[in-house]
Amino acid sequence: MIDRTIMYRLIGAGIMVLSASIILPLILDGERPEELDMQVQVTSPPAFPTIEIAPVQPVDSLPVASMQDSGSDTGNIELIPVPKAAKDVSQISAAQPEVSTPQVKAPVEKRTPTVVADRWTLQIATFKSKDNATRLVEKLKAAKYDAYSLTTNSLYKVYVGPELKREVSDKLRDEIKKEFSLSGIVVKYSVN
Repeated sequence: MIDRTIMYRLIGAGIMVLSASIILPLILDGERPEELDMQVQVTSPPAFPTIEIAPVQPVDSLPVASMQDSGSDTGNIELIPVPKAAKDVSQISAAQPEVSTPQVKAPVEKRTPTVVADRWTLQIATFKSKDNATRLVEKLKAAKYDAYSLTTNSLYKVYVGPELKREVSDKLRDEIKKEFSLSGIVVKYSVN
């Protein structure tokens, strides 16, 4: 006997062939849509002159023109005079001495880059929800801590600080751990 799954598959394939033989002639009845019956007339292409290009010849076989023949066209070239400076040194007479103040440039001070001391901040927690981070910041601010939140890669990080000395951040970590049972990590403060 034939297995039931094979029998169901054969029945399904038969139904598919039967429905295709009924539906396909209705879809593909051979009638052409009216939109495709338009006659499109294309104009003839414009006439471009054909230019024949001479094949490349070696330099030795080209005729050499003399310098006098090629120099006959130089009569058409005009040289543009260069304008003189407003006060040319050769034109200043001794009767009219000109008093000029020497221009001395101020010495350029080399600025040394200001070195910003490392600052430390205490990272308390990281949340996916902005509401959780906001609640913790408000809770820490109510307890008189300088708390703030930053967003990085769709995560909300809660910080306390920054402090100039790492020891101060370490003390804050211990206080917050006792008061809120939150253990944080001390990291370098970044403006970003």
